[in-house]
Amino acid sequence: MLIQNHYLIKKNRTYKVNAILMMLLAGTLSFSATAAASESGLLPEAAAQQQLVKGTIVDVNGNPIPGASVMVPGTTTGTVTQIDGTFSLNVAEGTKVEIGCLGYTTVTTTARNGMKVVLKEDAMMLSDVVVVGYGTQKKANLTGAVSTVDVGKTLEGRPIADVGRLLQGSTPGLTITVPTGEVGTDPTINIRGLLGSTSGGASPLILLDNVEIPSLSLVNPEDIESISVLKDAASSSIYGAKAAFGVILITTKKGTVDDAVNVSYQGSVSFQNIAKQYKMAGLNGLEYSLAAAERAGGNVIGAFVQMTSESIDAARKWDQNYGGKLGTDDPWVYGRDWYVDANNRKIGLRTFDPYDYMVREWAPANKHSLSINGKSGSTRFSIGLGYLDQNGMSKVAKHDDFRRWNASAKVSTDVSKWLTVRTGLMYSKRMKRYANTFAGSIDPWYYMYRWGPNMPFGYDEFGNEVRSPELEMRNANTAENINNYTSANVGTTLNLTKDWHVNLDYTYANNESIVNLPGTRFSGGETWADAVPYLDANGNRVYKNGNGDVVDASADGAMPAYMLQNVEYTAAGSGMDFIRRNTSNSRRTSLDITTDYHLVLGDSHDFKFLLGMNRVTYDMESSWSKRTNNMDITNPQFNFATGTQEVGGDRAWESQLGFFGRVNYSFKERYLLEANLRYDGTSKFPTNLKWRWFPSFSAGWRLGDEVFMEWAKPALTSLKLRGSWGTIGDQTVPNDLYVPTISTGTQSWLLPNGDKSSYASTPSTVSASITWQDITTLDFGFDARFFNSDLGITFDWYNRKTENMIVPGASVPATFGTGAPKANLGCLISKGFEIAIDYNHRFDNGLGINGMFTLSDAKTIIDKYDSNVKGINSWYEGKVYGEIWGYETDRLYQKDDFVYENGNLVQVWALNGHEVAEGTKGAKKMNKLSDPNGVYQDFFQSGDFVFGPGDVKYKDLNGDGDIRNGNGTIEDPGDMKVIGNSTPRFLYGLRLGADWKGFDLAIFLQGVGKRDLWGSGSLSIPGFNTGDGAIADTFASDYWTENNTGAFYARPYNMSNSNDAYNYHIQSKYLLNMAYLRVKNITVGYTLPSNLTRKAYLKNVRFYISLENFFTFDNLRGLPLDPEVATNANAYGLNTFNGERLGQGSPAFKTAAFGVQVNF
Repeated sequence: MLIQNHYLIKKNRTYKVNAILMMLLAGTLSFSATAAASESGLLPEAAAQQQLVKGTIVDVNGNPIPGASVMVPGTTTGTVTQIDGTFSLNVAEGTKVEIGCLGYTTVTTTARNGMKVVLKEDAMMLSDVVVVGYGTQKKANLTGAVSTVDVGKTLEGRPIADVGRLLQGSTPGLTITVPTGEVGTDPTINIRGLLGSTSGGASPLILLDNVEIPSLSLVNPEDIESISVLKDAASSSIYGAKAAFGVILITTKKGTVDDAVNVSYQGSVSFQNIAKQYKMAGLNGLEYSLAAAERAGGNVIGAFVQMTSESIDAARKWDQNYGGKLGTDDPWVYGRDWYVDANNRKIGLRTFDPYDYMVREWAPANKHSLSINGKSGSTRFSIGLGYLDQNGMSKVAKHDDFRRWNASAKVSTDVSKWLTVRTGLMYSKRMKRYANTFAGSIDPWYYMYRWGPNMPFGYDEFGNEVRSPELEMRNANTAENINNYTSANVGTTLNLTKDWHVNLDYTYANNESIVNLPGTRFSGGETWADAVPYLDANGNRVYKNGNGDVVDASADGAMPAYMLQNVEYTAAGSGMDFIRRNTSNSRRTSLDITTDYHLVLGDSHDFKFLLGMNRVTYDMESSWSKRTNNMDITNPQFNFATGTQEVGGDRAWESQLGFFGRVNYSFKERYLLEANLRYDGTSKFPTNLKWRWFPSFSAGWRLGDEVFMEWAKPALTSLKLRGSWGTIGDQTVPNDLYVPTISTGTQSWLLPNGDKSSYASTPSTVSASITWQDITTLDFGFDARFFNSDLGITFDWYNRKTENMIVPGASVPATFGTGAPKANLGCLISKGFEIAIDYNHRFDNGLGINGMFTLSDAKTIIDKYDSNVKGINSWYEGKVYGEIWGYETDRLYQKDDFVYENGNLVQVWALNGHEVAEGTKGAKKMNKLSDPNGVYQDFFQSGDFVFGPGDVKYKDLNGDGDIRNGNGTIEDPGDMKVIGNSTPRFLYGLRLGADWKGFDLAIFLQGVGKRDLWGSGSLSIPGFNTGDGAIADTFASDYWTENNTGAFYARPYNMSNSNDAYNYHIQSKYLLNMAYLRVKNITVGYTLPSNLTRKAYLKNVRFYISLENFFTFDNLRGLPLDPEVATNANAYGLNTFNGERLGQGSPAFKTAAFGVQVNF
């Protein structure tokens, strides 16, 4: 008797199946024709006509399908295909045979010698099994909100280093926010909303083979077999309190099922560049800043290298003569590019683009992965090796790169039919290197876009480097962030019966982090100080002309020459003159014990039971040391530093213990129920709060299988309705909310013995009634497939409540000595929807097409809070998370909005929006409006700023004749209203693909339908600091003048580092529309014909070209901002980054990759 065991593995972007053949009583694959005929009931005459029929089974791309079954229907006569897809079978020609393989549609045909049969993929079967908490389930019977990621289409062949970015747009409800384009950084990941509570976090639990990991960037994408996203409480509650905001389950490859070894190699070489060019203002930026200065009565701009109203014409002439002709190798020459005026000011005529000096275009990267999977006898094994070398975008740094080394090994063996043992090892090393140019929270990108375009870069005419971000990045020592992650696991399975199993798995993981920060001191041409006279070797004054040529003092146009002081401009023992080392070591253990039992009663009742225990511990120790004043600035060492020495450290631990159970019940494979219960304990809480019960329930109805739905077939393949409810406790909140704590430390005050004095803070207060926050989720959805499963639709609506949310209690007087205790007095609601539509079809000519569209949206509302809180910027009841309050813009004032007399603006006094008599207390001098009913905007006016033509006219929304913010509460917001929301809304992804005769094409688009943001900094606020000088080109190219009255941006004025003043109070007109569409990936590949590769003993060879982030469509009007990159985030662990100035950080990359995939 022949027993076939089909299984599904991922290979070359399609699903292929191998089979294990076992024959009872004999160890041969041959069948006696006579025995076969006897067993099948064939007449002797028919049996005599049998002959050996040979054939081949292939997929639509012509690749052989091993393990496919070839059977005579209704008999036991059959065989399976070999590794090359061939088979031999003793049957009479013309006999009907049924050919099938898991993952492919079954074909019935007639046997003939030399036959070749093409099997098409079965879209329904390819996703038949889903990995869930502590097991797998048939997708058809799934009742919770679980999404699976198509690993092949999402991860393979893309030139992206980390799994997090690869998942962007792949799953509805999964929000991936890219905080920075810096290589080696993790994205921010959320499931179903960005906010979990006002006191805790909202990050999902990320598990690699059921063990929590610290970062997705440590995972080699080529090692992944499957990814499941558990989104509702019913599916994630089995993992307890850590899973309050969802779970991402990553399963790695474990080996093959058949006795064979599969070796695969994937390699690519890629080149990356900035995804969106940052166009900064040049000469027009100087003109803009001067216009702002002249409006305030000044005529000088620039911090260190300046520009004046008198010298702007010389800058224009320089631009005509040299603009676009000088490169980065051309020095900054006195006379030609700059001069010193009569007031000893350095006047810069030449304009520079920092991009040319600091950004490396098409930085190379390479990625290699080797995977060995196989089986020998009863032992399965998997080995994975990976290497990534990705260069950053710095042109001048000694080292700017991210490298990762991966190694993994897994072995599983069936000791007997009732005992399986397994073990695995994993190692991942990540190293990020970068120029250590900052001592606090500022990096080179900040200074790249701070100073005006006439601030010099490069070298002066004497070959000295000019003080600039370029100099500091070039001469900085290399900082290193090193992470070493190691894990080892052992496990066993007891098969007590064929339906009853016991599993035990233990994992130990260690994560070591080392940060080396060697500082230095910088030397160069000091642009921040006065220039000094240029003397020749004999001490005589040198003279130059306007071309920068040395001339005689009596020559026409001769001027006394100056030069920069070439000095060490950073002081010893301060700033970057230090060496620092941070280290931390964390250990995590995980013990899982589960038992599952499958019970079938009759033909209608199917039960699955699961009981288990999960224990997780975490310990961390960290330390840091720092010493200033390096003796050797090129090779800093602690022993070679002589300044102040500081040390510090920390220690933390926590543990979690949970007991859980799950029951799945299916009645007639149509009516589905699931119940989960977990009893969870965590060390984060005091004794009386340690333990909690967390239940969840889900149900499903396979409506499409009902008799009364026959009318919808064959168009309707399947339809399932489902719903779930569950509660999980939240342990992301800090434990000092539950336990009174006292902080200690040292002060700068010195004791008589010279030691620093120490202090202890007032103990924090804790509410006597405080308890866990509960995350309760209600979910309704449906799954439908049509047209023989070619078309699928999945929809979910959910409502997630953070009940008993911890918020501040009643206020206490200052004499109490500390803040008021927080209590479980609040509630937060996140609600939204998710939809996924997929389509797969294979035409008779072999052309295959596929597509998937995902769309999700979520909105978070403060449902309950202290009713006394009313401020528009506070957590008031009814507040929508991310809302932006501001004014509504009417338009820009024009000249006819004001009264003129003899060509000059007439001025009056105004208060509270109305004209008043001179001398009225609090009144401000303003330009007289021509409209007698016009509203004066005196509330916004201060200093020397006076509203006039070209300035912003705000709307009087409440009609009281005075435009202001009221008392800043929701009861009296004045003329402010909600004008936008910073939460990304309507997240979507579209994946399209096709393949035919070895060629394949895939296009992936991803975007955000709605997101608003108010700017901050010089890249997003016009005139943010015209004194510093940096300004976006779009601001300087389209601002109001008497000759450009239809401009978009207002008349220039120096905002003096403010993001909310004068013409740019938060308002509707200049609110940034951060919605975007990005072509995330375009991949074109070609798989060589199998008849060629087999000659080279290769199973499969595919070449591909992949383009990542090559096209971006946004609504930012040319602003130098990447709509995908968030603010206030960086690669270096800084809390406040670049002054929280939007866009002043590493931008996203676009990448072109060339790769190959080979299977041996």
